Amino acid sequence: MTRLLILAALLTGSAAHAVDAKAVAAKVLGTTVLSVSALTTKQGEFIGALSREYDGAFVTVSLLRKVGSLYVVQWSTPTGQEMNQTPPTITLGDANRDGSPELLWNYGAYGNVTGGQFFELYDTARKRTYEASISENYGAPGTGTVTYDPALLEPANAALLAFVVSRVEKNPAFPKPDAKDPYGDMLRAWVAQNGAINAPGARYVAAKSVPAPASSCADDPRSRTAKVTLGGLTYLAVFKSGVFVLDPKKKTCTLVYFPPDAYQWVDQLKVIGAWIAMRNRDTQTFVYYNPKTRQLSTVAPR
Repeated sequence: MTRLLILAALLTGSAAHAVDAKAVAAKVLGTTVLSVSALTTKQGEFIGALSREYDGAFVTVSLLRKVGSLYVVQWSTPTGQEMNQTPPTITLGDANRDGSPELLWNYGAYGNVTGGQFFELYDTARKRTYEASISENYGAPGTGTVTYDPALLEPANAALLAFVVSRVEKNPAFPKPDAKDPYGDMLRAWVAQNGAINAPGARYVAAKSVPAPASSCADDPRSRTAKVTLGGLTYLAVFKSGVFVLDPKKKTCTLVYFPPDAYQWVDQLKVIGAWIAMRNRDTQTFVYYNPKTRQLSTVAPR
């Protein structure tokens, strides 16, 4: 991670020449500008902007480029978000060092119980968007879960990942290590050690057991979404959480699987030979766990 942050410090290039970027964006776009970022690369001078036509309207993200003495809109797209719960931000970078800027914008969105900070990165060279998020549970500080677009974890995207990480980890919602937060620590440990199983194209992961708070294995029918027993062990799928295994003899509780996000909890568990099949309630796809070999797999056992 240290290498990522050092790399991120080199991404933003030089700031655009002394220019009132917000005033320029407002004049070019003819809308209310919420946030701007200016950047000069080898391809020219750019301004990134978040704007909306009126209070309560969806926000549009735009990239302006200086042509001659004027700025013109090079790219623009609606976000489908009002971004009125926390002040949105936008940052321009040149992570790939190709002169084509990347736009990274951030906003907060919250419901009655959960919500979080959301980040979107648009790579203008590849014309591709990547996402990241920090989920938050009200009344449970430190239990936020950070999620990065699996595509960002690919080696070819290391520079883009560093750029995103540099902004995510500076966000006030970013979870801080807390010895009094065993549940949050458990989730972060599982994602760090086993989260690759949720990446596109993943087939097998040598799963590392992550101890869970005893309360996570409480068989509460109000939060339990599925249950199955194999080899004297009880497997519990929990609402907006993961799949835990309870060993009644050893009196241990272990997290064996956590979905890509809390809204894709497992809603079905079934035994297939030596494997436990766990169904994602959102995608209806299965991930499989073998307690003997301690493997996680997306490939159906034969």
